Amino acid sequence: MDGNRVYQALSDELHFRFNLGNKEHPVGSIQRTQSEVAGIIDKFLDGTSAKWDWDDFCSLSITDPYLDSVRIQCSELNLTCPPTVEGHYCSQAGFEIMRELVAKLRAAK
Repeated sequence: MDGNRVYQALSDELHFRFNLGNKEHPVGSIQRTQSEVAGIIDKFLDGTSAKWDWDDFCSLSITDPYLDSVRIQCSELNLTCPPTVEGHYCSQAGFEIMRELVAKLRAAK
């Protein structure tokens, strides 16, 4: 199996087992802008986010479907791009995916 099919199979399995596509927090979904989502990811990447910011971002659904798909993708990176360094959230490939997402969000303004 090539890398893309392995990734898709893993993603499909995760969505099936954990229903990740329908992550709903008891408070429902929240409104966020592209700029806010980019900022949250940026702060996580540079280590300046508050203690629970990343957990909140990954856990709370976003009303906008595209921004929620970004949230879900980020929340799965520890599984799809597992860390190679102890204590890291994901691998360097995962961090690069986050940087690319930030660039796309900022370019789409």
